[in-house]
Amino acid sequence: MTSSPWTLGHLPILVIDAFVEEHEYMSNLWPAPTPYRGRVFPTSEHAYAAAKTDDHEVVDRIAATSGAAEAKKIGREAPLVANWDRRKYAVMESIVEAKFRNNPDLAAKLTDTRGSLLVEGNIWHDQIWGSCSCPRHRDTPGDNALGVILMAVRLRLSAGSQPSGAR
Repeated sequence: MTSSPWTLGHLPILVIDAFVEEHEYMSNLWPAPTPYRGRVFPTSEHAYAAAKTDDHEVVDRIAATSGAAEAKKIGREAPLVANWDRRKYAVMESIVEAKFRNNPDLAAKLTDTRGSLLVEGNIWHDQIWGSCSCPRHRDTPGDNALGVILMAVRLRLSAGSQPSGAR
């Protein structure tokens, strides 16, 4: 299921609980040119994998690969920048915002979801960026960091504000 109703008191809230089908464009794997660090990557997943490292050869390999899954794999094996665990959420937010600001058609689709709760539902045990619904995790909500970031980016896009950090 990709969307379901939820209520807050008497107020119905639409929950988009998976980034598939008509909502797949919210996935970092979606092909959308994403500028980051002076380069344009084929997907936001490529940009995020490249952001993990200062190794220029690894960044070049990530940029050269056509598949987001391969970029992700290379990024997982790369030497991490200092303090990555503390920086990764801000980096992801910057990259996701760059994706939508660089792709106005996707930005319009994202802003059209205003009022909906966005949850990166998955079955691959990702409890940090999403919320896994497998038998092991279904009773423990994930952090849904990507969903939260998308909602924050959506709010800024809807308000016509500048990218985060651009003051």
